[in-house]
Amino acid sequence: MKNLVLIGMPGSGKSTIGRLLSKQLNMKFIDMDDYIVKIEGKSIQELFDIGEDYFRDAETRCSLALSNMNSIVVAAGGGIIKRKENIDYLKKSSIIIFINRPVEQIIKDIDYGARPLLAEGKERLYDLYDERINLYKEYCDVEIECFGTIQDTLNKIIHIIE
Repeated sequence: MKNLVLIGMPGSGKSTIGRLLSKQLNMKFIDMDDYIVKIEGKSIQELFDIGEDYFRDAETRCSLALSNMNSIVVAAGGGIIKRKENIDYLKKSSIIIFINRPVEQIIKDIDYGARPLLAEGKERLYDLYDERINLYKEYCDVEIECFGTIQDTLNKIIHIIE
């Protein structure tokens, strides 16, 4: 089976869904932000403090490294689509799944303080959505609309990939 890479907005549930999906499919789970922290030796905030381009460079290096792994489920960062090369690397060995969760639902759940790009508040989330929605749709192999429960979303993904 190909790797599965989950893309989508911050707070769309990529990490939660990815962990559950990896258990159900008996695959290794990798949260890309955690992987970047491990490889770079700096927190996401520290990387962003140096500069967003610096963080995006680290994200690209990690995309290449992850594209060479097998049997993994990856929860990518929300901005992975900002560089097409990231998606090109990952598509070589992966199915790209866009978790499309309505912004209104994300706003109810998200911790803005833990996300550097959302420090300005919920309006920034709408701006990011407007900037990114077309890229998510363009780069994904599969789009999963996430209106129901986590289990509903998992079932949709399993149904599509099997």
